[in-house]
Amino acid sequence: MQITGIILAGGRSRRMGTDKALLEFGGVPLIAHLAVRLSQVADTVLIACGEEEREDYQFLKLPMVTDCYPGLGPLAGLYAALNLSHTEWSAVVACDLPFTSIELLNYMKELAAAEPSVQAVVPVNAAGKVQPLLALYHRSVLPSLHESLEQKSLRVMEWLGCLKVRYVQERDFPVSYRSHDKALLNMNTPAEYFAAVKLASFLLKGDSEN
Repeated sequence: MQITGIILAGGRSRRMGTDKALLEFGGVPLIAHLAVRLSQVADTVLIACGEEEREDYQFLKLPMVTDCYPGLGPLAGLYAALNLSHTEWSAVVACDLPFTSIELLNYMKELAAAEPSVQAVVPVNAAGKVQPLLALYHRSVLPSLHESLEQKSLRVMEWLGCLKVRYVQERDFPVSYRSHDKALLNMNTPAEYFAAVKLASFLLKGDSEN
């Protein structure tokens, strides 16, 4: 099944104090790190961002789409990107999810292909926290997404309530894969960013010793 990869970037990053997508992670800007991961799952990768960020992301040489509803958050970016997508399904990743898992994305892709009535495949961590910005969405969500934006109903979880969603619980994940909890860790503050960098260094060191 062919899918499009969408990176939701830009945003105000008020708590971080700088554009999260351009923070260094693994020696490269975080957005470049995520683009590489998505490219291993998706046939095409594009970036949804504001007009002001377009110049900052030019170095990636990836197609970019700007919000049709500026300032209305991630639903606006998702709407713009899904309208540009040429595939039935798209994998969406927010730019503050540094541990995005290729294995988890591939597993969700398999679920999407196997369950034709589903409109979204969304992971849930062991504590029950839903992560709708590391998920797969079908093009059929566009009408409800458009309606939410028109009504300024911008809560992602409320919008999910209008869809046929396949939630991927920790217990559903194949035992041969690692826990997907780390994949759902996002970072909104400098402290969370430094903790993520430290965790990545620890994981890299562990892999090199095995």
